[in-house]
Amino acid sequence: MTKYKLAPRFILNALKVRNETNVTIPSQIYKARSTYRSSLRGPYTEMQHLLKLIQQENYVHWTRRRENSDILRDIFWTHPDCIKLLNTFHFVLICDSTYKTNRYRLPLLEIVGVTSTSLTFSVGFAYLEKERQDNFIWAFEKVRMLFKSESLISKVIVTDRDLAMMNAISVVFPTSIHLLCRFHIEKNVGARCKQYVKKDRQEEVMDLWKKIVYSTSVEEYDHHLQQFEILCADIILFVDYVKDSWLTPYKERFVNVWTNRVMHLGNTTSNRVESAHWRLKNMLQTSFGDLCKSWDAVNMMLKNQICIIQSSFQKTIKDVEHGYNSQFFQNLHHCVSRKCMKLIDNQLERVKIVGTNKTECGCSIRTTHGLPCACELAKLQINGNAIPLDSIHDFWKQLSIAHELEDEESLSDYDFSEELEAMKAYMKTHDIISQRIFKAKVREVVFPHTTSILAPPEKVRTKGAGKKKKEFDTPRDPSYWEYVDASQESAKARQPSQSSQRSARQQSQSSQHSFKTQFPTYIRPYIEDIVDVVADGNCGFRAIAALLGWTEESWALVRSQLDKEIGLHKDVYSNVFDDNVESVRNSLKISKLGAQGKDKWMSLPDLGYVIATLYNVILVSLSRNLNMTFFPLNKSPSKETFGQSLLAIGFVNENHWVQIKLKSDCPLPPTSQKWKDFCSDTTKSWEVAYASRMKHWERIDPSFINSSCISLNED
Repeated sequence: MTKYKLAPRFILNALKVRNETNVTIPSQIYKARSTYRSSLRGPYTEMQHLLKLIQQENYVHWTRRRENSDILRDIFWTHPDCIKLLNTFHFVLICDSTYKTNRYRLPLLEIVGVTSTSLTFSVGFAYLEKERQDNFIWAFEKVRMLFKSESLISKVIVTDRDLAMMNAISVVFPTSIHLLCRFHIEKNVGARCKQYVKKDRQEEVMDLWKKIVYSTSVEEYDHHLQQFEILCADIILFVDYVKDSWLTPYKERFVNVWTNRVMHLGNTTSNRVESAHWRLKNMLQTSFGDLCKSWDAVNMMLKNQICIIQSSFQKTIKDVEHGYNSQFFQNLHHCVSRKCMKLIDNQLERVKIVGTNKTECGCSIRTTHGLPCACELAKLQINGNAIPLDSIHDFWKQLSIAHELEDEESLSDYDFSEELEAMKAYMKTHDIISQRIFKAKVREVVFPHTTSILAPPEKVRTKGAGKKKKEFDTPRDPSYWEYVDASQESAKARQPSQSSQRSARQQSQSSQHSFKTQFPTYIRPYIEDIVDVVADGNCGFRAIAALLGWTEESWALVRSQLDKEIGLHKDVYSNVFDDNVESVRNSLKISKLGAQGKDKWMSLPDLGYVIATLYNVILVSLSRNLNMTFFPLNKSPSKETFGQSLLAIGFVNENHWVQIKLKSDCPLPPTSQKWKDFCSDTTKSWEVAYASRMKHWERIDPSFINSSCISLNED
């Protein structure tokens, strides 16, 4: 019962059912389980026991040591039936890494394929020391060795955007077409959409994004992309993210117009390998087991998987579904999989719409699945012909895993007579130490359980309080977009009741009055509202993020974008900051979340010019002693969106930034002579400052000054 993962409480219940007089207690169960597990390993080390188990089940495996050490670096294993399946159904591979599967915290690379009955099969498993290009190259080279011939190497490989894995695939499988997971891309774009785009526009933006992804022609793609740019013209950061991160470098790897040109059998996401991770973790049940427990779970999972696949083949050969009993399918009965006939049946539904029109049909299923498309089927129906078996790709006709991996030629290629003679000669010509080392290496190959490889040391957390281990701790950590969704859901849940809203409104009004008194008297009539933000040293960046239409939790994004802007125009800003660029950039970089020191606060006037230029806005800064206005350095805000392009912030309590909403239309107080004097003095000083600044910019970088700048009179 321990071998088959039965929990101790269930073992105890089973003993009680078998014998009502049994007086066993839980501690005895745990002790018996421990004794049983120790007896299985015997005198062997963990790695020796693992390789012994692998050899007993005839697994194919490779290991790699750390340099100048016996510590395990990487290990790859696969079942012999998986190799047969790979050579039978070799068209598509789907790869992804998963975590929380072993006590050493080694990432597990899992590679899967798809059968003609649309079931997922495992190709191989690799525990890697690190997710670096070198480790991935080593693992993929082992996968390549599993193919019987070069002609069988997979035509399509699907992954997510792991750059190290992508680079490794381009090295090991240069002729394969590499697709990116469409599901992950959509989720990432959706998460950014929730951050950048207002809620009432999010659905419209994402619908247009899907139209871009599912475009079936280059013209349609260009049209939808243009619509997307127009719709999001006021959210340039979001457009830049979509284009720079996905469309420009990778559109050929996930947009329909390009993916429809390759035979991917409908696999445009990595969902299959994600499901395989889930099944494996159900077997593992814990992430604190050693490599032997991991292999044991993999072994049981593979045996179940192979049994289900064989059953699906037999079901296809013996039975014919009622829906496909017509004469139109008679040539396909018992010869192709049910999944194949289901896909053809879907195309028959399209015949009613497209008929024999090849343009409307698109014929994508012919290239992506190797099956007759709607217009082909329409012509067969018109002529009264059944679907010919020759029109179906060979992939769908494979209904067995009994793939012969040996033939007479291959056996002759692997005759070891010459190598054995060379080994004997080597032993005779070297000293006793060299012979001993060479013999140990040979024994490790022939008798894996004698290996000197040691399991990697367990990784121990050195920071933070210890956490209680959970019994079921294998589920993956949430993805980026799941954090975004969760934060929005929690924000909804935190919405206060009417009574609490009333209390909060009263407190807000009190704080607004307190803040407003800290600004000059002649400015207060023009302040409509003051909105506070969290005071954690990031308040200035929180206020800017909120005023841009994001949530204030996007403060880190504002920091990184300002730093990037300074880096892109370093020569220009070095003159603005009087060669103090690095100091300003250091204030934008943080090493921890939470409260920040004074050296990390938002400082004006330095960052005022950067904020105004990057986001193309007019930034107004108000305080008790100093009020400033910053314009973009290289262009002017649009007159049509002038109200939306003016951001106002206030510095209060000598240590905190808040959001300020200025009134859109407020007449000048006619009796305020002080205000008139202030306006007159400000105008004169602005004329001098403006003329001086323009001369300064022309001297620094004339190309940086756009001819569309607002004129002094318009100001």
